[in-house]
Amino acid sequence: MPSNIGTLNESALHKSFKELYAERGDEIECPVGDYIVDIKKTDRIVEIQTSNLHRVVPKIYDLLRDHVLDLVYPIAARTTISKTLENGNVQRRKSPKRGTIFDIFAALVSGPEIVLHPNFSLEVPLIHEEQVRVYDSSKAWRKRHWVTVERKLIEPLDTYRFIDAHDLLSLFKKRVPTTFTSKHVSENMCITRRLAQQALYCLRRCEVIGAVGKERNEIIYELRKCG
Repeated sequence: MPSNIGTLNESALHKSFKELYAERGDEIECPVGDYIVDIKKTDRIVEIQTSNLHRVVPKIYDLLRDHVLDLVYPIAARTTISKTLENGNVQRRKSPKRGTIFDIFAALVSGPEIVLHPNFSLEVPLIHEEQVRVYDSSKAWRKRHWVTVERKLIEPLDTYRFIDAHDLLSLFKKRVPTTFTSKHVSENMCITRRLAQQALYCLRRCEVIGAVGKERNEIIYELRKCG
């Protein structure tokens, strides 16, 4: 029997992307082997993942044995937070948190080599999303008990497409020195040191950068020549 539950508990964000990518003649939420896939086109499968990429990496590897697969992984570049207050009014505000294309590396750390597969491509839409939050006194004390119960697409802002690891590497080319560390990447890309380390880990596993030395506790990297 195919695994995965299809539309059960499907989020509004996932549904919106399914509607964006589906075309006439496509099969939606259909069985392929042991799985239910989001969209089956005549020439490929489209899988949409809005969180926790590590959960679907085994599924993707299995499907890639016999199918071309496009993975769609949206990142919220802008977020509007909405809260329903006790009086029934809805309070909306802009979140100061802004995602960037470099956040894709935090998702890929669970299986970066997947981008090396010839049947795989990755599409990353940067979006403006709405987070719907409700008050629950038993949860989320760090967020004063406001729990996110839904994510909705407000609008797509931009889209990046990656066919292989060199496409991922292109995000860094001309923006880092000949040799560089995670500190250089963090400062030049305006991202956290942790995210810089995750990006370098992914690129090293994909063998498009290599370690060439060490400076105190910092690993020094350089770009590897194509071919």
